[in-house]
Amino acid sequence: MKCKHLTWLLLLGLMACRNEVESPKPYAFHRIALHERTYVQLETDCPFSFELPDLVNIKRPPNAEHPCWMNLEYPELKATIHLSYKEISSKAQLGKYIDDSQRMTFKHTIKASSIEEIPIQHEGRRLYGFYYRVGGNAASNSQFYITDSSRHFVRGAMYFMSEARSDSLAPVIDYVLEDIGRIIESFQWH
Repeated sequence: MKCKHLTWLLLLGLMACRNEVESPKPYAFHRIALHERTYVQLETDCPFSFELPDLVNIKRPPNAEHPCWMNLEYPELKATIHLSYKEISSKAQLGKYIDDSQRMTFKHTIKASSIEEIPIQHEGRRLYGFYYRVGGNAASNSQFYITDSSRHFVRGAMYFMSEARSDSLAPVIDYVLEDIGRIIESFQWH
């Protein structure tokens, strides 16, 4: 009888000395494939043009107030740059558009760790505005507006169709931010 108890104690002792610790595995994220892209000139009937990546799908939003509103969709990345265009009829209206853009950007202050304001000013192309890079887990990581200060106003905002997690989305955010920079740098009024 004593021998039987001793065997059980010996087995328990050996099992207790295992080095492996059983713990749940952390959730994994999908591998993100960031493709090489080439830029093409956007050709539309709108009073502006710019270069955009060839892998972007251009779609008209269902609630568009103007034919020049468009969504630049990255289907594989589940990202969209929403662009809205407005005609300017007065200085007061321009001021309202700018205030609205800034208000919409700074709504993200609750979740943002930072908001970097980068002025856009290209005298030769009549291009003025601000580019906002929003850090942290905000719903939108980038917003901008561009105007010629007299007749045209374009606002852009980047959103993902997923939960805002800047750490896991960082490579995709940087990838799309590079495209937004290219859009702004190549932007022309007609």
